[in-house]
Amino acid sequence: MKNLRFKTYNLLLQIFSRKIGVGISLVIIGLIFNGCSHWEEEEFFYHSPNWTSDGRVVFVKEIRVWKWERSIFGESAHIKSERTWLCEVNADGSGMEEKGFLFDDPAQGINSTSSAGDWVVLGDVHYNSIWVIRRDGTGLQKVGEGQNPDFSPDASKIVYEKPGEGIWIMDRDGGNDHQIIADPDAKYPAWSPDDTLIAYGYGSVHIYNLIASQQVREFNYLYFPDWYSNGKFVSICASPEYDGGIDIDIYNDQIDTLRQISSGYYLKVSSDGNKFVAYDGSWFVINRDGTGKWYLRP
Repeated sequence: MKNLRFKTYNLLLQIFSRKIGVGISLVIIGLIFNGCSHWEEEEFFYHSPNWTSDGRVVFVKEIRVWKWERSIFGESAHIKSERTWLCEVNADGSGMEEKGFLFDDPAQGINSTSSAGDWVVLGDVHYNSIWVIRRDGTGLQKVGEGQNPDFSPDASKIVYEKPGEGIWIMDRDGGNDHQIIADPDAKYPAWSPDDTLIAYGYGSVHIYNLIASQQVREFNYLYFPDWYSNGKFVSICASPEYDGGIDIDIYNDQIDTLRQISSGYYLKVSSDGNKFVAYDGSWFVINRDGTGKWYLRP
């Protein structure tokens, strides 16, 4: 490396000396070599939270390492490495812990999680892939291709979005993969706690009955559905009439606007229905009555 640097130095000196003289050449070459510097910076992110069956919050911790270079031509950076871990924390922010290492890949893009029982399913938007892992951090396995997966209540099956091909269901190990909804625009499926219904949609939320194999309800101007354990689901409404999360009773269409969480998006509700995780520029946890808000931050 030193010999190469020395040869490069001499070559540049010869070139510049012919053009503008030895003194000025030495100054320019010195700026090129001595003006360069390299350093690394780490960024920490917590993202993709969701609730576990026992009321904890599962999420992904990401450490991104940037390699910076500075020269007379300016500064530039690129991602050197990106590592991710599966983590959990109590609903009050205490007891945060790493459960297991996930990936060491700058292109890996986990953007969704779903948990049921002892399992977590992960959706990777960059590779369009679905992974399952035990909550204790063991058994990471790729099981299929798709996005926004959600576990059935007993964690035996996964409903997910196959971009351009509708909503599909497969077994936890990737077997018995089959389409249930052919609409190519169908997105963000969510499995009901009683194992009979699938909510899905972006712009309009639909309710699909698994037993009857047909759509039974549709609600306009709604996004990102998720279910309560009592048969209701919570969603975000983009209509000017509603500016936040809303409850919809799927049996009589009653709507109750929850103004206290109007700043949040991508809501996910805890199994007891008393807390939410949501996003307002950062991920946070909040009680249903609007109290106890805290942010999921490194």
